[in-house]
Formats: sequence, C-alpha cells, structure tokens
Amino acid sequence: MREDSDLRIFQKIQQFVSLNNQTVLEIGCGDGRISRFIANKTDKLVGVDPGGNKIKDARVNVPKGKFLIGSGENLKFSDDFFDLVIFTLSLHHQNSKKAIKEAKRVLKRDGLILVIEPLIEGEIERVFAIVYNENQATLDAQQAIMESGLDVERSEVFYAYWIFESKKEMCESIFNYYEMSFNSVLEQKIYDFLESNIKHKSLKLTDSMIIHSLSKKAQSDKGEILDKEIRGQVSA
Repeated sequence: MREDSDLRIFQKIQQFVSLNNQTVLEIGCGDGRISRFIANKTDKLVGVDPGGNKIKDARVNVPKGKFLIGSGENLKFSDDFFDLVIFTLSLHHQNSKKAIKEAKRVLKRDGLILVIEPLIEGEIERVFAIVYNENQATLDAQQAIMESGLDVERSEVFYAYWIFESKKEMCESIFNYYEMSFNSVLEQKIYDFLESNIKHKSLKLTDSMIIHSLSKKAQSDKGEILDKEIRGQVSA
C-alpha cells in the first residue's frame, strides 16, 4: 500500500501559512507522521495526542519536536501562547466544540488555526466507513468550526491517493489502521462496495480532505475598537 496523504497535507499547510519562526501546536499528532515535515520548517513544534504509545513513537520519529500526552479538549498551556495551532485529521476524534474553544484560548491574538479534516464523500473515506463509521463526528466537526466565533479566512478542498496492490491488501491495511482483527463479513462488504462504486480498475482511491484557516480577526478588531474608545474617554 502506498499513500501520499501526509505529504499532501503538509504541502497544503505550507500553502496556507509560513512555518518559519512560528511556535506551532499540532493537536492529534499521532506517531509524528506529519509532525516530521513540520519540524523541518520550525524548531518550535509541540505535539499532543492521547495515545501514550503513539507519543513514544513520535519522540523517536521526530527528535526536533516536543511531544506530550494530552487531549485537545483540555490543553495544558497558557492563554495566547501559540502562533499556529494545527488539527491534522483530529478534530472529529474528540469533542470538536471543546477542542476548538481550547485552541482559540491558547492561540495568540494574531495567530491562526488550521483545521484539516476528511470529507465523507471521498472514496477511501467511504471504504473506511464500512469498517468504522465516523461520518456524524466528521459533520459535527465542520459544524463546530462554523459556530466557533472564529473568522474562516480561507477554505479549500484537496485530494490525495491511496494505492493498493490488491483488494486483500486494502482490507488488511484498513483493519490494521483501526487495530482490528480480520473480519470476513466486513471484507465482503468492502468487496461489494468496490464492485458497485469504484469504476476504474486500479485500486487507486481518492482521499478527499478540506483545510480551513481560522483567526481571531473579528475579536481582535472589536478589541482594538474598545481600546480606542477607552483611550478616547481617558484623554477627554
């Protein structure tokens, strides 16, 4: 199995923001598969993930970063600390409203939040949903973004690809991804889905994702207006 999702996500991050001299928090870093790219562009990377074993792997895989066991719903950092907060396919894996609120709290006034999330209509996402359906959580995450009170400065859909040598390899890869034992019933459902929905002969499936760039711009503007009003009242 080959996939270029990690690289495509990093390339898209670079298109949205400069990582140079930024203090970056990656929420849901896992074993550091995307962190390794980010760490090469900034020396100030902190990654958090609830999985202790994954954090151990991240520390080995990405020695330039600092990796901590933790949840996006309850970040152990002070207010206004990070220049950039990145959710790498992780917002829907937690209480998305709480996680967005926490990200906003630790973000500097002029900082950015980048949220990368899967789209449920993607080919690989639809196959994954046969084994473990996260569709509602994914939709809830998008709703949380819209209701966050943050400015959505830019959004863009982008794509990557997963390439398998056989249907059997695909099933094994999916079961391994979710750390599940082999299941012949689910395997047959995947085969049936491929037969009915994937018209091209090659086992090259589209990974569909969306990236949002969020800021406190509206809140900052209100703060600046209030500051000016207070200064005007004092000088008067």
